[in-house]
Amino acid sequence: MFKFIHAADIHLDSPLRGLARYETAPVDAIRNATRKAFENLVEYAIDEEVDFILMAGDLYDGDWKDYSTGIFFSQQMGKLAKAGIHFYAVSGNHDAANKMTRSLAKAPNFTLFKSSSPQTETIEELEVAIHGQSFSTRHVWDNLAVNFPDAVSGAFNIGLLHTSLTGREGHVPYAPCSVDDLVSKRYQYWALGHIHHAEVVSEDPWIVFPGCIQGRHMNETGSKGCRLVTVDDGEVISVEEVYLDVFRWFQVSIDITDIEKKDAVWDKIRAAIADNRGLSGDSPFALRINLTGSAPVASSLAHDPEATRQQILALGAEVAGEDVWIEKVNNSTRGKRNLEKALAEGGLVAQILGEIIELPDDPSEVDGVSDLITEMKALPPEVFGDGFDFDLSDANTLKQVVFDAKELLINSLLAKGGEQ
Repeated sequence: MFKFIHAADIHLDSPLRGLARYETAPVDAIRNATRKAFENLVEYAIDEEVDFILMAGDLYDGDWKDYSTGIFFSQQMGKLAKAGIHFYAVSGNHDAANKMTRSLAKAPNFTLFKSSSPQTETIEELEVAIHGQSFSTRHVWDNLAVNFPDAVSGAFNIGLLHTSLTGREGHVPYAPCSVDDLVSKRYQYWALGHIHHAEVVSEDPWIVFPGCIQGRHMNETGSKGCRLVTVDDGEVISVEEVYLDVFRWFQVSIDITDIEKKDAVWDKIRAAIADNRGLSGDSPFALRINLTGSAPVASSLAHDPEATRQQILALGAEVAGEDVWIEKVNNSTRGKRNLEKALAEGGLVAQILGEIIELPDDPSEVDGVSDLITEMKALPPEVFGDGFDFDLSDANTLKQVVFDAKELLINSLLAKGGEQ
């Protein structure tokens, strides 16, 4: 019997992007998260006395800013070497051969598969054959899997590959291949990388994406880690998910439909924060709160967005202390009874409300908006400041801006200035 770890997409020392605009962001915790998660992987491997580690691409996030990244990795390889653990890796699109211009001498227990063609490494005492190929460039559109050799007879065969398979949402289709391509090689385990969300594609044979070991932004939510694979008598007997992350990201939608009082909204938010506190385990976490639904209280929430946000920040501090960062509050709620009543009463307010409601949701259909967006795109970034968080080229973002503007105008007209 033997054990190995399958990990991928570590993105060691991945740079922070866009966090400077958030004055409350725990920048230091996030900056060091990939290193801490990798340290957790090394410690877990030593504690479990695994026989080897497989790394399916994107060990690094690109060229090192300085040699400290390589020195840190060398330190971790030294720890593994003392425990007799070998580290096998392929490069992916982020650490492809042509992207890495800095390097240090490779540790004796580190094997990086070549990029020119598939390579096979054997571990004779375990009767294991590992087949892999690295990316030679960032953009690999060819099917690398078709050139992998057939399984070595009498050995436990592993394929090590960075690939999108037939495609996954949110990921560029690099090194595309089909499940049939992989199955045809008759390997017992395919250790894949590139997709940051864990997925077991097949169990016969095992085809697995372990996901990244540390979420780096709000699109990489939930727990992250690696897989511990146990093999006995040439067969996989278990593939266990192991959590390694030190900082987690969550999104929650809170439906406030028919709620009339703010206190009831705060209670729902308080409960949601507590639930995610439980899901984060001992890790600090970031939380994006999306308020939805149609309710009488919506007008009051939208009348003073900053006051609403500050109240939610206070709820986070109350429930989870310094462990939670409320990354963003999206208020997509709509007023209900007050709007219906105001429209029914008629008069100037009803007339203005009607005109706002009739405005198209598509910004391209609103007179003057397209010209305004064109002018804004031509302005230098410093004009907008660090707090500007909109992609003016994204149609969905622009539609959301129009929606938010309409809701702000409607709720401002409906708000009576008092608490509901």
